[in-house]
Amino acid sequence: MAYDNTSVAVSKSQEGIRKLIMARKGSKIAFISDPPKEGFQAEVMIDALPYAIRIFGTVEVDGSSRTQKQRESRLEQEHRRIWRVLFYHLKSVFEAADSGVMEFRELMLPYIVTKSGLTVAECIVPQLEKNIQLNPARLLG
Repeated sequence: MAYDNTSVAVSKSQEGIRKLIMARKGSKIAFISDPPKEGFQAEVMIDALPYAIRIFGTVEVDGSSRTQKQRESRLEQEHRRIWRVLFYHLKSVFEAADSGVMEFRELMLPYIVTKSGLTVAECIVPQLEKNIQLNPARLLG
C-alpha cells in the first residue's frame, strides 16, 4: 500500500494539512481521532462562502502481530500512513483546483458537511447503488 513505510510523523502531516488549508483562507481546523477513523474537519472558502469539510481515512488494524509491542508499532505505522495519505490527497485537490484543471467545489463535494452533520458522501454512498441504473450502453450515448 502507499506510504506503508513512511517515517513522517503524524504531527508533521497534520501541520502540512493545516498549512494547506490556512494558505487558502481556511480556518477552524480540528484533527479527529475516532477509531478506527482518523481525519480532520475544517472550514474552507468556496466562492467566497465558508463551507465545513470533513475528511477521514480508516486505520487498518493488524491483529496478526505476535506481541503487544509489535501491535503497537504496527498501529503507530498505520497512523503515520493514514495521515500522509490525507495530506497528499488534500494537496492534490488544492493543486488541481489552483491550476484551473478542475473546479474546487466539485473536488470537495464529497467532503462538504450538510445541515444534518453528515458529509455529502455519507448521505449519498449508502443510496448510490439503488439510485444508479447500471446500464453501460447509456454511458456511451
